[in-house]
Amino acid sequence: MNMLPATVLLAVVAATILKDSDAYLSEEAIKKTQKMLKNVCSKKHSVEEEVFTDIKKGIFPENNNNIKCYFACNFKTMQMVNQKGILDKKMFKDKMTMLAPPNVLAILLPPIEQCIGNDKDTEICQSSYNFIKCAHRVDPKSLEFLPL
Repeated sequence: MNMLPATVLLAVVAATILKDSDAYLSEEAIKKTQKMLKNVCSKKHSVEEEVFTDIKKGIFPENNNNIKCYFACNFKTMQMVNQKGILDKKMFKDKMTMLAPPNVLAILLPPIEQCIGNDKDTEICQSSYNFIKCAHRVDPKSLEFLPL
């Protein structure tokens, strides 16, 4: 039995328990969580490594549904998608406020505020991808802490 999804879930549960404390994930722990999420979602949505490299440079392939659904998989796994299947600004902001140290939160809050909830596309793969593109426009550094 693959323990990776359980590990990701455990990280999310631990973060929820730590909600009322000042115990944030370190940047190293964030990177480890990103790797776990990448392992889980890459198995469901195969994406070439060069696509991730291009996105970090601001090059976004529009005809690659796997990368779009890869991002959706990450956000669903992190429980940032509401019951209607829509990326939820409040859930996203609350989760990042719990998990991210203040220096990382300062980088992530502007993209969360500016990029979630304005999207007319309600299909989760496309709206997740649109969020990543918008986050890059708002602050390219934000992609260091998002699921890439």
